[in-house]
Amino acid sequence: MEDGEETDGQTLELVESIYRIALEPHAYDAFMGRWDTFVQDRLSALDLLRSEVGIMETSEIAAHFEIAERLLEQTRNVGEAQLLAPETRAAAGPDPQFLIDSSGGIVWSNAAAARAFRLKRTSRFDDLDLPDRYLKALEQRIATLGTESEHGDPPLIFQMSAVVATDGLAVGDMVHLQAQRLHEKLGSDLLLVGPLVAHWPPSMPKLLATTYGLSQSECEICELLSRAHRPKDVASYRKSSIATVRTQIKSLLVKTGCGSQTELVRLLHLLMRVAENYGPTRPAAPISQGKMTTVLLDSGILMPVEVHGPANGKPVIFLHGMLDGASLTLQTREALACRGFRFICPTRPWFGDAEPDYGPMDTAPVRIGKDVREMCEKMGIRNAVVLGHMAGAVYAFASAAEAPEHINAIVSVSGGVPIISRSQFADMSHRQRIVAYTARYTPSLLPFVVRAGINQINSGGTDRFMQSLYANSPIDMETLTDPEVSRVVLEGYKFATRQGHSAFEIDSYQVVRDWSDLVAGSDVPVSLVHGAHDPVVSARSVREFAARLGNRASLEIFEDAGQLVLHQYPDRVLDVLAKVGL
Repeated sequence: MEDGEETDGQTLELVESIYRIALEPHAYDAFMGRWDTFVQDRLSALDLLRSEVGIMETSEIAAHFEIAERLLEQTRNVGEAQLLAPETRAAAGPDPQFLIDSSGGIVWSNAAAARAFRLKRTSRFDDLDLPDRYLKALEQRIATLGTESEHGDPPLIFQMSAVVATDGLAVGDMVHLQAQRLHEKLGSDLLLVGPLVAHWPPSMPKLLATTYGLSQSECEICELLSRAHRPKDVASYRKSSIATVRTQIKSLLVKTGCGSQTELVRLLHLLMRVAENYGPTRPAAPISQGKMTTVLLDSGILMPVEVHGPANGKPVIFLHGMLDGASLTLQTREALACRGFRFICPTRPWFGDAEPDYGPMDTAPVRIGKDVREMCEKMGIRNAVVLGHMAGAVYAFASAAEAPEHINAIVSVSGGVPIISRSQFADMSHRQRIVAYTARYTPSLLPFVVRAGINQINSGGTDRFMQSLYANSPIDMETLTDPEVSRVVLEGYKFATRQGHSAFEIDSYQVVRDWSDLVAGSDVPVSLVHGAHDPVVSARSVREFAARLGNRASLEIFEDAGQLVLHQYPDRVLDVLAKVGL
């Protein structure tokens, strides 16, 4: 195969994965693998990062990301509602979906559609095995793409029969589909063809359990029945015999008082309309382990602040990172009380329940520093240490620069360092590295990559997301076996994503840049605490950073720790705090 053909093939695979992840959250890992390959091919000849911006962006790839981001946004609510329980979803597999552009070409299809309808990369809408009336209706819808037609048109409903047997579909089985316009900029609209399925609200299992006493297994069967699956399909999905499924359905009829399966499905659809009105639109905040307060800034913004430790404790301003919060393990909270430290933890904009900040992304650290100074003034905080945890290190240096009268030292725990060389990315885990490359080289594409990752978390993929972050750090994986540490880490993910992707996007942008100007903004002493096996920022990068700081810095490398050093060894971290002159 010629190099050009191989490159074209990789690009086509990437484009396919871009659209797939917009529709199928569980495909995120496969997308990241292909995106990593694409990026690495274009960075192979580069040595330094300082002057290279946007080098990977091509109009072709950027256009696909733009369309897929709109696709992700417009299908988000429906997609969340249609998610089955993870084990059921894995068995059932994705429903057929494909995209048609204004020329009538089928520009993307998922594997289920490609198999069931025998679609190829060169397929067009008129190649579909449809009656003339459906083909004409599709042609009319395609003709509206790229025009100023009304956005409120109902979807086109039609049926196609499977021409090839697939998981859950036999040859000749009818698939009920809907075609709906995805509005992009004029000239790039698409027609999304997907399954006509019932909208299963997230609160439905609870409603069924409390009303009829259904078990989780019975709720899963109800969900499959509501999606028009037959008993033999349910048996196949659940790896059960048809006789077992029929017995379970009879039990459901007794519990719900229905006389037939048809009546049960009708009841389920009525209950689904009731359940749509319940359930929070934003994930509930975890119960705080510290004391919550707020500071009214002069801008009128209320900044949430969580406080841990004794009221008369030595003040430490704790600045959280991009995927953690102010939640601490019981061991850490007990250590604060014993050692007499008071952690004052402001919530940065877009995180948790904090208000948003719509200012320019590149000056966000300076604005955070000014907010910290104002918080210190209003709370009477002086002679404090600022502790930057992970990505919070950027904001710790900015705060020291903006509030010199309140902050007399910086402690960076598992913190980032200014990125001045591509070699600093070499030791990162696969997931961390590709997000860093995207943020550094193609910032306009970062929102989609971040939102797709958040979509995986919100779709029940927190464990998989966590494992991918720490795949290169067995020590961290071992630390995560502690239920308290696992709880804190998972709460951090929810804290970071409660308002969507903006918080993660801003921090991803900051941590991959050379922010040495923030470091030079103050001359207070700096203590660097780092795990030798940190999978994000290598110990080598931290040693080089300490060397650049000269006599201003002290360095503690824990040889038996990874990134989760604060949760693994809180007493040893507090030992460092005790040395900085509080």
